[in-house]
Amino acid sequence: MPDFPQDVSVAVVAHNAAATLPDTLKSLREAGCPTARITVLDVASTDETGACLSRHAPGAHRRRLDANRGPSPGRNVGILECPTPWVLLMDADVMVEEDTIDALRRAVDTPGAAIASPVVIHADRPSLIQYADTGFHFICEAVNPYLDRPVETRGDDTRDIGAASGCALLIDRAVAAEVGLFDERYFIGKEDGDFTHRVRLAGYRIVEPPRARVLHRSRRRGSWLFYYQIRNRWHVILKNYEIRTILLLLPALALHEALQAIVLISTGHGLTYLRAWIGLFRLLPALPADRARVRRIRVRSDRELLQDGALVVRADLAGGSLARRARSAYERMLRAYWRAIRPMLSPGGKGAPRS
Repeated sequence: MPDFPQDVSVAVVAHNAAATLPDTLKSLREAGCPTARITVLDVASTDETGACLSRHAPGAHRRRLDANRGPSPGRNVGILECPTPWVLLMDADVMVEEDTIDALRRAVDTPGAAIASPVVIHADRPSLIQYADTGFHFICEAVNPYLDRPVETRGDDTRDIGAASGCALLIDRAVAAEVGLFDERYFIGKEDGDFTHRVRLAGYRIVEPPRARVLHRSRRRGSWLFYYQIRNRWHVILKNYEIRTILLLLPALALHEALQAIVLISTGHGLTYLRAWIGLFRLLPALPADRARVRRIRVRSDRELLQDGALVVRADLAGGSLARRARSAYERMLRAYWRAIRPMLSPGGKGAPRS
């Protein structure tokens, strides 16, 4: 059993997770994690999650949240209340490999690293990657170049990455508090991209060690998520992007929005699309205060942080071969647009990245 890092605690966010939590806890035991170092954030579960914790990790702590407002409130409680400088945030459908936590902790010993993110592998297809070397597209979508590619294609180098999935992250608790924690208004969708982007915006690094791996019981979410993805994406842009960036990106953002609206309306989700925009307008009164908080922590510019790349599109919305060719052409057009406007963006933030 590996030595468990003395300055790391684990916070597992669980909602109706009785079916998956035993495997999560078992993987933590096999990684050498003392049960006294585990806190399960029980997000208003109505199943046997609490009893499951008592059976499988009787020495662990349970912190119950009485309302389900998504994973972010539980994550924030884990960040604020765990007793060690570093916290491994995990969803209750994630299993760590034996040496993953140790590898993550060693990775953040490099200067400026505030988050270590593992390579995330499909639990039901353990030879294939779900997330690796992920980034933050300038259109505010995920860049995930290793999706469904074999694990061995990732390579053996530790990388700085541009964004990270919230399913498993080793986080410097002080830095998380400094950048404002997870935005609890988002419920789900873009909440992890927003948080990790603000960490980088504040000058810190996200590192991905190749031998730190977790298995994730990935599943396709229902169409209910579209509301949050549409609303939250625009709020992330309006909250975090510099004004010059937004103005220069307006043509690309408008085109992307039009295409997204066409796809959603044509697939029967037009009402959801309208509701998402109404939801966005309800968030706008707090936008000046949101932008002021981002200005206070900003060290790096949008030019340094945003990137282009292939977009991730759900299979049920991707269409056939003609649609795939059209998407490829669209991505090439976005890449050319980014290369044209990137030199016109603000050249830098208020100082050098953290060291």
